[in-house]
Amino acid sequence: MKIGEFNLKSDGVFIIAELSANHGGDINIAKETIKAAKEIGANAIKLQTYSADTITLDSDNEDFVIKGGTLWDDKKLFDLYQEDFLTWEWHDELFESARSLDIDIFSSPFDNSP
Repeated sequence: MKIGEFNLKSDGVFIIAELSANHGGDINIAKETIKAAKEIGANAIKLQTYSADTITLDSDNEDFVIKGGTLWDDKKLFDLYQEDFLTWEWHDELFESARSLDIDIFSSPFDNSP
């Protein structure tokens, strides 16, 4: 089985780095993270594609408020996702950046939004 040019049978372990929301809303941080992933030996970088309004409700109901001793306790899911989503407008630039560094890039979509 191959992923891009990587042969899982003969090339060993395929390492995927997760960008997630670690860009803090700054495309330059996203690009630097991709570069760092390549430098430490990751074979690919994975993005998350969503927007807050397509994966949760803007609700104060306790079912939509984070609990459990986390960094985000008492924050609404909607607000967290609204702050940390990776905008679709960044995709072309991030994919171009990754390709220029010769690191595979893909996204896990959360819904079928364009």
